[in-house]
Formats: sequence, C-alpha cells, structure tokens
Amino acid sequence: MLHDFVNWIREDLGRFTEDGLSWSHQLHQSLFMWNIIEGTHVLTIMFFAGTIWLIDLRLMGVAFRNVPVSTLNQKVLPITMVAFAVMILTGVIAFIGRDPMMYYHNIWFRLKMLFLIAAAINIAWFHYKVQKSQLDWDTIPPDAEIPAKARSGPALWAFLGASLVLLGTFVVTNVDLALIVWTRLVLTVVALVALFAYISGRTPSIPMAVKLSGAISLSAWFLVIIFGRFIAYDWFYCEKTDPGSLAYVLQECEQYNSGGSEEEFIEEEVFEEEPAPEGENATDAAPEDPPPDGEAPAAPDAAPAQPTTGQEG
Repeated sequence: MLHDFVNWIREDLGRFTEDGLSWSHQLHQSLFMWNIIEGTHVLTIMFFAGTIWLIDLRLMGVAFRNVPVSTLNQKVLPITMVAFAVMILTGVIAFIGRDPMMYYHNIWFRLKMLFLIAAAINIAWFHYKVQKSQLDWDTIPPDAEIPAKARSGPALWAFLGASLVLLGTFVVTNVDLALIVWTRLVLTVVALVALFAYISGRTPSIPMAVKLSGAISLSAWFLVIIFGRFIAYDWFYCEKTDPGSLAYVLQECEQYNSGGSEEEFIEEEVFEEEPAPEGENATDAAPEDPPPDGEAPAAPDAAPAQPTTGQEG
C-alpha cells in the first residue's frame, strides 16, 4: 500500500502541466532548485541539532550546570523551533524531488524515520509528563558535587572498551558488509548505554526521567543525522542487495524489483523523425536502365518552367 502511494507521489502528484511531468520529476530535473532545497535542509539540521543538544546536555547535567533549564529554554528554543519547521519542510520537498521510491526502499531512510518517530515520542513524553515537575530540578543545588565513586567505574571502562572495538572494526577488511554494519550498530548501542550509565552516576541530583529524556533526544537526533547521510551511499540499494538477505527483506526489494521501479527516473528525450518534403518519395527512385547502343537518351517529359524576362522572383 505504501509502495503504491510513494509511486503515485513520484509519477502522478502535480502532473497538471503541458509536459506531463509530476512535481517529483520537475524538481529532480531543475537546474538549481533541488540543490538549494537539499543545502537548506542540511543547514537547518545543524541549527536544530546544535540547539537541541545544548538543552539535552543540560538535562543530563553534563554542561551548563549553573544555568537553570527554564533560562536555557527561553534563549534557545525559539531558534530550535524555527529550524525544526524549516528542516521538516525542506526534508519533505527533498524526498519528493530526489526519487521517492529510492528513499522508501532504502534501509538507511527507514532507520532514519524510525528514530525520527522515537525522537518525536520522546518530545511528547518530556513536555506532557517529565516537564510537569520542572520546578524540582530546574536548578542544580550549589553543593551538588560529583560522588567520588562515580568518577570512574565499570560503566566508564565498558564505554571505552566498546568504543575502541568499534573503531577497530573500521580497520577490518574482507568481511561481509552486512555483518560488519550490524556489528557496528550493536557496539554503538553498547557504548551509548555505558556512557549514559557513567553520566547518570555523576549527576545524582537530577531525576532519572530527566536524564533519560535528554539522552534519548541526543541519541535519536544523532542517529537521524547519521542514517540520513548514509542514504547517499549505494551499499544496500535493492539493485545491489542479494535476494534473501536481511537488508533485502527489510527494504522490501522484491516489491521494488517487481513493481516497475526499475524504470529510469529521468525522462528520456523523444526525438521525432522529420517528415519528408511534400512531393518527394521516402526512398530514392531506382536508376533507369541505360539506353541501347546507338540510341540517344530519352528526353524528359517536360522541362521545368523558366521565368520569362520581367517575371523573375
């Protein structure tokens, strides 16, 4: 069902012009518009993620410990909201203008949408549940010190170990691509969980729900950006994915390959054959047989009319 809807967006949405092209095809074939939209989308991601991460780090007690959360929200949230609105708008237009079917059947795009939904759910949970008790944790007590036992411990060593192994996977070669990607994802999750446990132990004065909301927001938006950048690479495009593999199933590549999506997204130019001038045959006339020996060639039926004096032109 979604496959057909996305295909309708690509082929039929906005198909009202004389050239018969949909908005998706028109935007894709534009000279500068798609590049402007994509560039604006990336720029607003920087503004949104940069400002929202300032708040997330404060919620976890990592940075701006002397600044109340309410004060930081008043300074930062207006920029965050404007950047978020522009980011979503340009993201939708970029989705339509590139190739909606390629996006829909791309594992990185699906992961990006998954964590985008997770981030949205976390925002709703924070504003409608966690933030109701903001007066209790708006400021960190002046005498709130980091416990001595929280300065190091198993969580820190787990984070460092998972991070080192994760970096080591980028040196490994001659390994199945799908295996190495999923291994990196697992190690990333382990490292993030260990890092959160370490940070949580250093900020006992902040409620766990507040720190957890900040950690989910920071991680979700980080993964949204990472997976969004991975879309540009053809590692798991359906045309290059082995049938029966996990990526092949998760991307619904069978439906992609059998649904006519293999057609070229860029319209091909149609060249029409120029009609032959009126009065001329499409094929050259067969040459006449030469006259017998001793005979003069036959005169033409009628000589072309010549203009008389005073009638030229």
